[in-house]
Amino acid sequence: MTDTAAIEQRDDAIVGALVAGRSVRVVQREFSLTVAELDAALERCFPLDNAARLRMIRGDLSRLDRLIEKFYVKAITGNGDVHSGLLTVKAWERKAELLGLDAVQRIDLQIINPPKAPPRHELIREAIERLTGRQLPNDGNGRPVDDDGAVDTLSPPNTIELSP
Repeated sequence: MTDTAAIEQRDDAIVGALVAGRSVRVVQREFSLTVAELDAALERCFPLDNAARLRMIRGDLSRLDRLIEKFYVKAITGNGDVHSGLLTVKAWERKAELLGLDAVQRIDLQIINPPKAPPRHELIREAIERLTGRQLPNDGNGRPVDDDGAVDTLSPPNTIELSP
C-alpha cells in the first residue's frame, strides 16, 4: 500500500470515528494525533474552498428541487396535504436563502449626530474680535466676565440685613 493510500484510509477512519459520535479528544488519543494533524486530516476530507462551497450549494439545490417536486404535487392534489404544503414552502425558503434571493431581514441604523455649529452669538463675537483685533473678555463659555456694569446697576444688592 502506498503512503497516500494509507493516509486516505486513516483519514476515512478518523472521519468515521467523528461521525460515530466520538469526541475530538478521544479521536486524537485513539489515532495518536496532534491538533494540527487532526485539522489537516479534516481539511483533506472536507476542503472548504469556494469550489467546494459551490458544489455543496449545487447539491443542496438539486435535492431541494426533488423534494419540492414530490411534495408540491402531494400538497395540491386531492384535498391537499397541509404538511406537504408546509414542507414545500420551507424548501422554497431554503432555496431562496441559498441563492441569495431573500431581502435583508434586519437593518442596523446608526445615527450620527453632525458636529454642532457654534451658536449665533459666538459667531458674532468672533467676527467682532476679528474686526477689532482684540479679544473680548469672557468666562470661557462665551459669556462676558462678571464686570458688566449695566447688570450690576440694575440688579438689587445681594446683601441680607439681619436685625438684632
